[in-house]
Amino acid sequence: MQDSTTNYINQEDFGRILGTIPQLGIRKWLDDDVKILFKIMYYSALRPMEAIRLDKDDIDIKNGTIYLGKTKTKTIDTAQIFHGFSEELEEWLWDKDDGRLFVDLTYHRVYEWIVRLGKMLQIQAWLIPEYKSGEKTKAHIFRKSIGKDMVNGMYGEEAQNISVIASLMRHSKPSMTMDHYLKVNKDTLKKIWSKSND
Repeated sequence: MQDSTTNYINQEDFGRILGTIPQLGIRKWLDDDVKILFKIMYYSALRPMEAIRLDKDDIDIKNGTIYLGKTKTKTIDTAQIFHGFSEELEEWLWDKDDGRLFVDLTYHRVYEWIVRLGKMLQIQAWLIPEYKSGEKTKAHIFRKSIGKDMVNGMYGEEAQNISVIASLMRHSKPSMTMDHYLKVNKDTLKKIWSKSND
C-alpha cells in the first residue's frame, strides 16, 4: 500500500482498480467505458472534468492530441495521448457515436466511484480525507501517478525528462511540476536534471 501523502497509485493498484470496476454495479455507463475514462485521466494526465466532458471529435489519434478547450489554466488547451495508449483508445472510439463520450456523467459520480473503490481495495490515498493529507488524493491521483511513473523511469529514458513530464502535465514551469505537483525528492531531481541536460 502506498502512503497517502505520496498521492500515487502504482501499476499493480491501477490494475486492481480497473479490474474491480465491474463490482461497482454501474448501470448507466458500461464498465469498459469507465475503465477507458480512468485510463484517459492517467495516460493523458487529465483532470477529471477535462476527461468527463470530452467529445469524440476532441480526440485526434493521428496527431496524438486531445482538444480540451478552456481549462483551469488556459483559454484553449490540448493534451497529449501517451503513445502506449493510442491503439487501445482508437479501438474503443471506433464504434462510439459522435458527441459526448461520457453522456450525463458528473464529477460527483466519478468521485463517488473513487471513494467506493478506495474502500473496497483499501487504497490508502483514497481513504484519508484530503484535508488531512493536504493533497488532492482523489480525482487528481491518475494525473499525478503517470508523472511519478515517468520520473521513476517506467516509460524509458525518453520519458524520464523534465521537459517531457512538464509538457504532459501541461505546466509552463518544469519546476512547478517537479517540486510542487509531483513533490520529487532532491536526489531524484538532480539525476533527472542531469539526464535532461545531456
